[in-house]
Amino acid sequence: MTKLDKFLIFLSIIILIFTNYYFLEIPIIIYFLIRLILFFVHKREVTIVTKYSNKISKINSKKEELNFAEIKKNHYIAEREYSRKSLDRVRMEDILFYHLDNNTNDLRTNLENSLQNKEKLETLKNYIDNLEEETYEDALKKSGFKKEKFLKIEGDIIDSIKNNQTLYEVNVYIRVYYNNPSNGVNEEKTKFLTYEELTQNYHNWQKGKEYAANAKLERKIMNDEIRYNVLKRDNYTCQICGAKASDGVKLHVDHIIPITRGGKTVMSNLQTLCERCNVGKSNKIDKDFENDMLCPKCGAKLVKRKSKYGSFIGCSAYPKCHYTREIKKEK
Repeated sequence: MTKLDKFLIFLSIIILIFTNYYFLEIPIIIYFLIRLILFFVHKREVTIVTKYSNKISKINSKKEELNFAEIKKNHYIAEREYSRKSLDRVRMEDILFYHLDNNTNDLRTNLENSLQNKEKLETLKNYIDNLEEETYEDALKKSGFKKEKFLKIEGDIIDSIKNNQTLYEVNVYIRVYYNNPSNGVNEEKTKFLTYEELTQNYHNWQKGKEYAANAKLERKIMNDEIRYNVLKRDNYTCQICGAKASDGVKLHVDHIIPITRGGKTVMSNLQTLCERCNVGKSNKIDKDFENDMLCPKCGAKLVKRKSKYGSFIGCSAYPKCHYTREIKKEK
C-alpha cells in the first residue's frame, strides 16, 4: 500500500466522522471528496506513465537540451502625468517603447526570452511529431495499465507539453494617471496588452530602431562630392520654385523620398531645393511618388515598358535597379 493510498483512506475516515455531525452537508462533502480522490488518482497515473514512457522521456530530454529561459509572466507599468492635457495626449505605445528602450524591470529581456522560448517550443513540437513509434510491452508490464489507457494518458501529457503557453506568454498592463488633490481630479488611462499585441508592438519598436540606424547611415553617406554633383546636375537651381544661387538663395540637397521614410542617398533620389522649399517640403513625399510614379527602391522615375509578355511599369534606372510592377487596371 502506497503513502497516497494510506492518505486517501485516512482522509475518507476523517470526512465520514465529520459528516455524522453535519448530515445535511453530506452530498456536498461527498462530491468534493470524490473530486479530490479523482484528482490524486489521475496525478498518480500521470506520474506512472511519465516514469515508464520512453517517448515522454525523450521529449523531456529534448526539452532540457533546448534550455527554455525562465520568464516573468506579468509586467505592470505605472506612469504619472502632471496635467489633464498631457494625459489626453499620451499614447500607450510610446510608454511601452520608452520602457523597451530602457529595459525597465528587464521588460525587453523578458520579452526577447519569451520570443526565443516560443521558437524553441516550435522546435520541440517538430521533434515530437517526427518521433518514431514506440513498443509498449515493457512499459505496460511495469505500469500495470492496459494499452488504451496508457496511450490516452501519454497522449494527454504530450499535448500539454506541445500547448504549454506558459513557457512564452507575457502580458503587460499599463496605467497612466493624473491626480490633482486640490480640485479632487483623479483620472487615468489603462491598457492591457495580450501577448499577441505585445509582440506586434515589440516588432514595431524594432523596426523604429532599425529605421533610426539606417537613417543615421544614409546621412553619413552624404558627402561634399555627392552634394556638388547634385547641385551641378540641377544647374544650381531649386527643382520646385526655380530659384538659383545667383538670386542669393541658399541651396540644399534634398532626398526626394525622405530618409525617415526609407529613402536612399543615391543620385536618383536627390534633388536641389532652396532653403525655403526644403523647409516647406519637410519629410513629405513628392506628388509624383504619391501617384506611384517614383521607384520605392531607388527613387528614380517609373516608366511604362513593353515586353513580349505585355506592358508593365519599370524603373528608369534599369539595369541598376530591377524594380517592376503590374499596370493598375482602371475600375
